[in-house]
Amino acid sequence: MKHIFEKIKKSGPLPQLPQVMLQLIRAFGREKTDVDEVTQIISRDAALTAKLLGIIASPHVNLAKQVTTIKSAVVYLGLDTVRNIAISSSAMQFFKFSNVTDNFNINRFWYHSYKCAILAQRIALEENQINPDQYFLAGLLHDIGTLILMATFPKEYKEIEARVNQGQNEFEAQADILKIDGPKVSAWLFNQWHLSPMASDAVQFLSQPPARIQEELTHIKILFIANLMAEPESTNVAQDVLFLTDMPADVLNDIAVQAENEVHQLAKTLNLVLGAPEKGYNLLADDLKDVSMFFGTLDNLLRARDVKTVLETIQRGLEIIFHIPRIFFFLEDKKKNLLTGTCAKEDRHYNIVTSIALAMHNNGSLIVKSVKTGKITASMGHENLAVSDAQIIRVLETPALYAIPILGHNDCLGAMVIGVDSDLSQTLDKNKTLLNFFSRQTGICLENLNFHWGYASDISDKKMEAYATLTDKVVHEINNPVTIIKNYLETLKLKLPEKHPAQEELTVIKEEMSRVSSLLEGLTSFSKPKVGGALETIDLNQMCRRVLAVLQKSILLPRQIRIQTDLDDTMPKATLDINGLKQVIINLIKNAAEALEKGDEIQFKTRLVPGSAKVLIDEKRKLPGLAEIIIQDNGPGIPSHIRERLFEPYNSSKVGAPNSGLGLSIVHAVIKKMQGRITCDSSRGKGTCFTILIPLAPDTGPRAPKGGGMS
Repeated sequence: MKHIFEKIKKSGPLPQLPQVMLQLIRAFGREKTDVDEVTQIISRDAALTAKLLGIIASPHVNLAKQVTTIKSAVVYLGLDTVRNIAISSSAMQFFKFSNVTDNFNINRFWYHSYKCAILAQRIALEENQINPDQYFLAGLLHDIGTLILMATFPKEYKEIEARVNQGQNEFEAQADILKIDGPKVSAWLFNQWHLSPMASDAVQFLSQPPARIQEELTHIKILFIANLMAEPESTNVAQDVLFLTDMPADVLNDIAVQAENEVHQLAKTLNLVLGAPEKGYNLLADDLKDVSMFFGTLDNLLRARDVKTVLETIQRGLEIIFHIPRIFFFLEDKKKNLLTGTCAKEDRHYNIVTSIALAMHNNGSLIVKSVKTGKITASMGHENLAVSDAQIIRVLETPALYAIPILGHNDCLGAMVIGVDSDLSQTLDKNKTLLNFFSRQTGICLENLNFHWGYASDISDKKMEAYATLTDKVVHEINNPVTIIKNYLETLKLKLPEKHPAQEELTVIKEEMSRVSSLLEGLTSFSKPKVGGALETIDLNQMCRRVLAVLQKSILLPRQIRIQTDLDDTMPKATLDINGLKQVIINLIKNAAEALEKGDEIQFKTRLVPGSAKVLIDEKRKLPGLAEIIIQDNGPGIPSHIRERLFEPYNSSKVGAPNSGLGLSIVHAVIKKMQGRITCDSSRGKGTCFTILIPLAPDTGPRAPKGGGMS
């Protein structure tokens, strides 16, 4: 018998450890899954480790650098993806051997094994056994030994099958020819896997006659009874079963009916047919993978909090299910009437893809057509492609492209563009239902993110507009009496003699009224920022150097505050409101300096935002990109109660300062007028960082040709 086990070990890899599956299910079932724990579990199983590293290393993933550790693979694929791959892979591995005999019906085998598992678990519950899940596992894997004998001794097993066809018991035929039977191999394998001794003890008795089992322990009887009752479509309890247990016949009948219904329902869900074993097995394997991966992807999508995460999640799902070599996304920018390209940052063509834009009036583009019609388009078989489509195909490095619209509730938000050959194109055509699921869920997630971002932005804008409207009214109402008072003061001064004692008091009153006017002028600068004048084409870095030189002499040097600059040499010329931008930089540097102490530091950086400049390929025209200005200090940070309403007027930590709380609200208003955006990242004790994004030229959008539009 020992030489049989040695040959089994040498014949090829054993199935994956069932404990890996159980441990992963437990680990992923916890509220917080630990990456290190998952990595440790997977590392115990060489087959699963090789599978994950193989997926990562495949050309379909397009990683810029090779991943060679299990933890890196887990982190890149994501915990949910790993869960689905590991559990579905380990479950299917038990029933997949390359050398099984031609007449072996894998579907019938699965049917019997799964039904035995359910029966064993339910009978164990009825018998008040401590761990019914162990009985489920023992029932699921009780015939694994027979599969291993088939795979290891294919020639001998043909003779075994011939004897079975002549009426001999399969276990007896195995023992006659191989000197060992399937249950003993299953028991040996259970020990190799370190399963419960109960499971290995019970399984080796399955080849015994019923009379031999009558005197055995309960756990042996439970598995033996489950095996006898596990014939497909059988719900009648045989007499051989009843004399092995004290359970009433009606209880066993109910258990048998429930188990048959459960197995039948699962088989129906998985398109599992007892006939046509190869076809049925392929359907089972493919459906398990696709359904498992789709729901794992859907679960990740529902938890995504930004567009980048949504696109990464959908890309990984499509890559693993369909083995897609490369995928790009083109998302619609409704304000600019463009589709703008993006892809995984690890893709070596990231810079090229993010520079591509497609005008929505470009009727020749298949990608634009997909977005406008909401239907899948493919370039396979098309001639005279648009220049943009042809170039995108070259970047995809495939013979053709396959565009899938990203559909929301009522609108199309863009397209997923996949690189395909003829085989992959046909595969995708056959799976349009699943692709539509992916498309719809992606669109809904993007819509929700856009809604929440737009709603928050709209609320902020309306709040600022309300402040500005109120300020205008207050300034107007106060200015009228102030102007009248100042005029009367001037008149009164003229009427009185020059050396009248009241002249000095009148001068003081006039000065105070002038101070009121100055305060009102500060309020006006918030509600009506001084921008929108003549635009100038300038060297942005040179302008920043000049402003900083003035600020260094007037504000920073007297306070002994250092400033470090890092200006992007690739920054192109910018056409913008130079006075408005100067006002913003002065305000932010002045605010930072007032919060810093002697010896502290300010960092000032500029850069051209990568991928922000777009190329309209078919129009042979470039759209200017975005300039980013970063002003960061190492000061005390902004208190949380101030940070929550940072850009609202009269919100300041300064006490008693003139126009206190108006500086940042004015900065926000100026940047908005310049079609830009400003954000702040600050935490107590770690400093504050303001990031400004402004277009290098006013946005007028793509120019549609005369007579353009869908015909």
